[in-house]
Amino acid sequence: MLTEERKKKILQMIDNDGIVQIQSLADNFDVSIYTIRRDLADLEKKGLLKKTHGGAVKVEKAMWLPTVEEGMKEAAAEKKAIAMRASKYIEDGDTIFLMGSTISHAMVPLICDMRLTVVTNSLDVAKIICSYENIETIIIGGKIKNYKGNILGSSAVYEMEKYSLDKAFIPCAGVQAKKGITTSTIDTADFTRAVIKASDENILITDYRKIGRITFSKICNIDQIQRLITDNKADKNELDEIARTGVSIDIVETF
Repeated sequence: MLTEERKKKILQMIDNDGIVQIQSLADNFDVSIYTIRRDLADLEKKGLLKKTHGGAVKVEKAMWLPTVEEGMKEAAAEKKAIAMRASKYIEDGDTIFLMGSTISHAMVPLICDMRLTVVTNSLDVAKIICSYENIETIIIGGKIKNYKGNILGSSAVYEMEKYSLDKAFIPCAGVQAKKGITTSTIDTADFTRAVIKASDENILITDYRKIGRITFSKICNIDQIQRLITDNKADKNELDEIARTGVSIDIVETF
């Protein structure tokens, strides 16, 4: 196979899956890992992907945000499994924070029988969770700053500073050991920092596509969270780097 044809196929694979692994590519194309590394380095120079430890991830526009429909469809099995694992860390009597995300939505039916206080900045999460009499629902006030129905901005940050949480379940757009946790907008980053500061235990919930990825606005360094829950498609080398910072890693199995 010609070099350019191989690179084209690599880009097709990363477009479909969001991530590729060097060893897997070498086995697939029957070439050395050094050849694959050269291919990835060349594609990165052209801005077509971003290299990570042991592979590469898809490059997306810094301000790009998926639609609600895309968010529900992409990595659906992984998100469901992550939600199930995350719900295991919630105990009766907890005060928790759920931010608007597909994984947060998937957690709701798994915790609806528990006695909880749920704080959220998501109109969608609040609408569902408030129907359960055993759950006290608190919605953060402020401006609805994006089409997903999340309340953000300075008023929301100020209000969040008044609360104290047992656990916060934090979605993100990217996480890397060296660069930390990132998201797509400044408003989301500002608000998420306030949530993390208010919580005794911060649990990052994100699927494999976000591991090793860096996006527009930094939320915090990786040492500000205590646990990361992701799936078995995530870049293992990057997860090892994250684990070395002291973060506990939970990996759910999907097929």
